Amino acid sequence: MRCFISIEIESSIKKAIGDFIEENNLRKNLQQIRWVNPENLHITLAFLGEVAVERIPAVKKIVAEGTLNHHPFTIKLEGLGCFPDIRRPRVVWIGIKDEPELLSVREDINKGLDAAGIFYDKKPFLPHLTIGRVKSPIKIQPEFINKLNFTASFPVQEISLMESNLSPKGASYTVLFSSALGEIS
Repeated sequence: MRCFISIEIESSIKKAIGDFIEENNLRKNLQQIRWVNPENLHITLAFLGEVAVERIPAVKKIVAEGTLNHHPFTIKLEGLGCFPDIRRPRVVWIGIKDEPELLSVREDINKGLDAAGIFYDKKPFLPHLTIGRVKSPIKIQPEFINKLNFTASFPVQEISLMESNLSPKGASYTVLFSSALGEIS
């Protein structure tokens, strides 16, 4: 199973992001970008890749233990940007303001994954919400991105283990397990 650990986004925020893309004509003006279906928006804490079915219970336990000592917190979304940078964009994202609890819960989950020998992508964590992926080379003017600003905030109550199913129509995600912050699941 192709899996990742994430924070799900509230429906109202997903709708607001979809509206933001439409209201700013981003689909029309940036046709080389495949915009993420608002229903699929999430914040990835750890991308696991392929996980054997028999390892899923261990991952669920890691998520539950990783959330146990953390309280609900608020995510603040602000601004737009690109990875790796505006000159060579591959990903378009909405930024996440510094939130120590986000970094702390991610660190605890990663420690559990390391201890269990479960693979995950260990690239440096740059908190963001991916809203688009570049299909073909594109030139985005920094002024264009800089004048766009999306802001919102939402409470984070739980962390989820997700399954990603890829198809020609795009990715679809299924919640395999969720653990409330500060509770034993």
